[in-house]
Amino acid sequence: MPKWIGIATHVGQRVLTVAVFMLLMVVPFVDHIVGMRQFERLCAEETGLQIFPKVVDTKRGVETSSARELVGGTAIPISRSVSTISDLDTGEVIARYNHFTTRGGVIGGLPMLGGEHVCSIDGPRHPKYEQYRALKKQIHLTYGQPE
Repeated sequence: MPKWIGIATHVGQRVLTVAVFMLLMVVPFVDHIVGMRQFERLCAEETGLQIFPKVVDTKRGVETSSARELVGGTAIPISRSVSTISDLDTGEVIARYNHFTTRGGVIGGLPMLGGEHVCSIDGPRHPKYEQYRALKKQIHLTYGQPE
């Protein structure tokens, strides 16, 4: 650190230099660390599959997803979309779940090279995946807008 800051002793300059260096090395990763913990919490607590009673009468279904919207109050940008499974014949909603994505923090997200971290029950690593898979086996499921 330059002497013009006003610290005359060599030890004081070293302490300040180390403190500033650590600040510059650690802080850019803090948003990623904190943000990814928030992402993991959302994944664990809010992706849950809601299944409605009319599912037992459903033979054919269609799955659609809402547009992504940013989740507020997080250290990094995290997007949520809601996937809805509807009875293709009646149009009634029979199931719903949340889907989360993030690119990570400013520095921590660089290794993703433009990719995203994704959390959804339709991924085999999610704890509710088997329940989702059983639902898909029960009904003939199409994706997008019904024809």
